[in-house]
Amino acid sequence: MSTRAVILKNISANLLLQLITALGGFILPPLIIVTYGSATNGMLASIKQFIAYLTLLEAGIGAAAIVALYQALTTRDNQLRNRILAATHHFYRICGSLFVIALLALAILLAWLTHNEISASLTFYMVLVMGAVNILDFFLFGSYRALLTADQKTYIISTIQAGSILANIAVCYWLISAGYNILTVQIASTLIQASKFLLYRQYVKHHYDNLNQHYDNLNQHYNKHNTYKLQQTWDALTHQLTGLLIFSSPLVLITLFLSLKDASVYAVYALIFGAIKMALQSLSQGMQAIFGHSLATNPERARHNFCRYNRLFMCFLGWVYTCTGLLLTPFIQLYTHNMTDANYHQPALAILFLLVGIIENSRIPSMTIIMAAGRYKATKPQALLEAGLNIACSLCFIQLWGSAGILLAALVSFLYRSSEMVHYTCKHILSLSCIRPYLLWLVVFATIAITISIGWQPVSNISVHNYLDWIKLSCITGLSTAIPFALLLFLIYRRPAQ
Repeated sequence: MSTRAVILKNISANLLLQLITALGGFILPPLIIVTYGSATNGMLASIKQFIAYLTLLEAGIGAAAIVALYQALTTRDNQLRNRILAATHHFYRICGSLFVIALLALAILLAWLTHNEISASLTFYMVLVMGAVNILDFFLFGSYRALLTADQKTYIISTIQAGSILANIAVCYWLISAGYNILTVQIASTLIQASKFLLYRQYVKHHYDNLNQHYDNLNQHYNKHNTYKLQQTWDALTHQLTGLLIFSSPLVLITLFLSLKDASVYAVYALIFGAIKMALQSLSQGMQAIFGHSLATNPERARHNFCRYNRLFMCFLGWVYTCTGLLLTPFIQLYTHNMTDANYHQPALAILFLLVGIIENSRIPSMTIIMAAGRYKATKPQALLEAGLNIACSLCFIQLWGSAGILLAALVSFLYRSSEMVHYTCKHILSLSCIRPYLLWLVVFATIAITISIGWQPVSNISVHNYLDWIKLSCITGLSTAIPFALLLFLIYRRPAQ
């Protein structure tokens, strides 16, 4: 299969996944808030973030395994592949055991922290039920996910996951509408999500010859004397840790310092911008493996393809966030119409989310190259500095400005790290000048600001009474704002790629 076909399949499958994920994200939370209250929605959002912290136990294993598997898959060395998978599976089993212990501790702690706003027993059992899927992931699928990702088959993961999410949306919607309690709904959701692991396992077993990920079944020589040592596991772990601290800490801090209702408000805005982020990440889906292979075999081609990819990505990012800036207010008004137990209309949060999203997602092309090249150790100090800056500013700013302070802290740390990633990618991996990527940033950011300024008044004058009106407005806005970015893309593609 050609590289272009692989990219198309991976991006298409991931776009489908993100679309269905966003669909569930927009359908279920309003129903949960109206049926069970904002406190319950805030509790669910907080549990997800706390569990995300616990999954750090496996962080670094998958990333290191993916880089290691490139060589085995390129050379079709099944023996080396199996040794890498055995080492990966061994690490996942150890981490899975630790995760079970940590999950029990989290259930007790979170039940105590939120007992004034919601039933302690409900919180306790919700943590255990929601964490059950992660336990299965540790023990059943972690090493297989690394294999499929390294083999440029993320479309398999995305397609199966999309199907499970679609089934989950349908079942949860029916259960909530029928009046079942939230714990019953979550148990059903967990069972549906668990079923996808059987499909993953079935695919891998039938599409890889002589696959083996258990030390006991490998040749005795490799079992005792030549077990594979995953390189940069702890360095990759550091990157995963810092990333999760940054992206998961907001709801945790809001839960600890503010309230579950504040967490629910933040979660609604985070849901919208999270869907936008996932759409942008779809453009990079599968690119890591492709760049990983080309950096090893044809660096010049990798350099040329990255320049073209970066230009396309930045123009798409500009168009997406321009549309978001113009359409967010009417959407929030529609989406939170029936959510009356908390103030969901907060323009300051909307503006800050927009700025943070633009700066954060500008790093995606550079981050993809860094991961493809396996430069975890070399970029570890910068990642630690970003995390330290983010957490320190968050702890200070949340005391002064509440939820808005969390976003201001993110803006500060993202400005540093995103620009640093561009510099490192150009200088130390691709041997390119940094000037053009930085100029591209400035041009795209200026185009976003100018287009929103011009379009704000006309869009604000259009009345939006229902989702059909909003969709019509979205189509008009999308087509209109595409013009400046299409022109920009045409102009920059006329220039040489380097």
